[in-house]
Amino acid sequence: MAVADDEYEEYETTYSSWQELRDDVDANGGVLRVSMWSLREITGLTRLKVHVVARISEALTDVGLAHLPIDLPRNQNEYVVVYRATSEAAAIINAVRNGSSSEAAERALRKVNTSDTIQVDRKNETKLDELAAKVDELENLLKDFRDVLAA
Repeated sequence: MAVADDEYEEYETTYSSWQELRDDVDANGGVLRVSMWSLREITGLTRLKVHVVARISEALTDVGLAHLPIDLPRNQNEYVVVYRATSEAAAIINAVRNGSSSEAAERALRKVNTSDTIQVDRKNETKLDELAAKVDELENLLKDFRDVLAA
């Protein structure tokens, strides 16, 4: 189970294994922002040297995870996005990286485009446009009313 480590930051999570990290990624919708410090801690090493960063990337791959950016930073205070390598997010990221037009990328993009959140946002935009039109209409009526009173 992940626990907070008081030595680093109050909200920082430490993991005892790569599997535990993967479980946390899964629990967060297949995508998780995590510090290089947390990833380094899993290795048990104290410095993010080139070989340690390469080991982290390989370990993530071994448990079915991928990361952004492609080249992991060597600064323990920087954050990276870790995601399931077989997820829809991965399909989109791979399509952008490789310029591919795979079916998986198409499905993922369609799902993103038609998600409930997007649909709600579109409905809200339509309502805001309608509201703005009503406000314009009221402002015109108010202007006409003032003109009548001034005459």
